[in-house]
Amino acid sequence: MLDVRPIDLSPAGIEKSCRLLSIVYPDAHHLTPAYLDRMYNGNPEGPTLGFGGYDEGGQLIAHYLMIPIRARVYGVEERGIWPFQLATHPGYRGKGLFTSMTEHSFDVGREGGFGFFSGVGNAMSTPLFVGKWGYQNICQLDVKVGVGPVPPSGGSDDIDFVRLWNKESVAWRLALPGKPYRVAYRGGHGHLYAPTGKFGISVQVGAFDRSLLPESLPKFRSPNPLRLWIGVDNSRDWSRSLYFDVPERLRPSPLNLLWYDLTGQNRTFDPSRVRFDVFDFDAY
Repeated sequence: MLDVRPIDLSPAGIEKSCRLLSIVYPDAHHLTPAYLDRMYNGNPEGPTLGFGGYDEGGQLIAHYLMIPIRARVYGVEERGIWPFQLATHPGYRGKGLFTSMTEHSFDVGREGGFGFFSGVGNAMSTPLFVGKWGYQNICQLDVKVGVGPVPPSGGSDDIDFVRLWNKESVAWRLALPGKPYRVAYRGGHGHLYAPTGKFGISVQVGAFDRSLLPESLPKFRSPNPLRLWIGVDNSRDWSRSLYFDVPERLRPSPLNLLWYDLTGQNRTFDPSRVRFDVFDFDAY
């Protein structure tokens, strides 16, 4: 039997979560107690609504975080959930825990007054979330590589779905332990970069008005001129840039923007009216 409880946000609970995640993701060395505490308890939108699954002996064997976020959905600000780190202990897989945890998350989200789930799926998870639970696969994220400035976004006045950030939530996102973010200022905007870990290439994770960024953020410098961009934004004009699509065969896995409506309205989105980039999820 699986005993499902709200995630333990105390130092002792975070230690338990860290031990489980280190087993499930042995190469994810950034998943330290400090990282998890910041993720669980530091979010200005509120603490995680996640929960854990325990076996009959009280051992934590499954883990699901539900990170509160805000977005503008068809012109209205709305609270939603960023699903994060759904993990099952290897010794308990194949017992329906993944299904149980996912379906429980819908009830928790509705009870908490949230309107949607929004996340990114890969080639393995996307068919499951779309086919089993009815998520909308809005589109595959674009992946581009090139040199020079990334073309600016044209704004979000005519966008039907865009995640919202303010000074406090930007600072929270940038202050995660082990994340070496850097900034390059052009005009009144700061363009944020992070290392990809491959061949010295950096990825632009986002761009914000300078007033929203911490003054202490280190300046971006890189000997490699190549830049990566991942996201969905139909307003960017790539035609005059030196950026090109990364071929499918060179991508580790296609990344898909997924959406689940908790309101019962069955809202869906045209990809050309959605804006989403790396800052909105946890690839870097």
